Amino acid sequence: MEKVKTGIEKLDTLLYGGFPKGRAYLISGEPGTGKTIFTLQFLKKGIELGERCIYISIDEKPEHIIKNAESLGWDLQSYLNKGQLKIFDFSNFFTNLTIEDTKSVTKVIGEIVNYVKEHKATRLVIDPIAPLLFSQKSITNVSEYIRKLIYQLEETDNCTTLLTSYVPVGSDKLSQHGIEEFAASGIILLRLVKEKSNVMRTIWIRKIRGTKFDLSEYNYEILNERGIVLRQPV
Repeated sequence: MEKVKTGIEKLDTLLYGGFPKGRAYLISGEPGTGKTIFTLQFLKKGIELGERCIYISIDEKPEHIIKNAESLGWDLQSYLNKGQLKIFDFSNFFTNLTIEDTKSVTKVIGEIVNYVKEHKATRLVIDPIAPLLFSQKSITNVSEYIRKLIYQLEETDNCTTLLTSYVPVGSDKLSQHGIEEFAASGIILLRLVKEKSNVMRTIWIRKIRGTKFDLSEYNYEILNERGIVLRQPV
């Protein structure tokens, strides 16, 4: 099975080579765990390997993403100028969209898939998989949107996708809506763990279909230029 390097130090070892290619994986965690950094690190690795990458932002403006990356020492603008990276702001697609409007939701999914095909992208990030405005909507319709999106993304089997999902603070949930973990081909859970007066970030590979993986939970740091760096098992 062909594997895709994650760009996260030590994580590829835990995944026995990386993510199985052409599938969609969920990066889930509370605010402040580094979900967006994880996904940018994944795209950055692809660019270094000569791949074309797409980042779709739903709840945050692209200029904020670029500036946040700059604070880590990552120059996304140079990748954009060279055409190696495309960032699309999808927030407007969802502004007046209700999850009950199935025709419009299907159109949004089609737009995402068309961007992947048009730009011949081999790495895609959707951050987050479902906008925050869906949080109070019909769970049946949200579930159907998530299933359709992941199914169609995995139909374009040359593109490996990372999808982020919020986890409520203090919750034991694996995702925002409770359906993402079942639809995705894998889950990586980023957590904030409090020990006495200290708080540490941990990473846990919860599920990966089609390959073996290490179930150990590791703590990690977020460092300038290097991004997420795994340290020791918890």
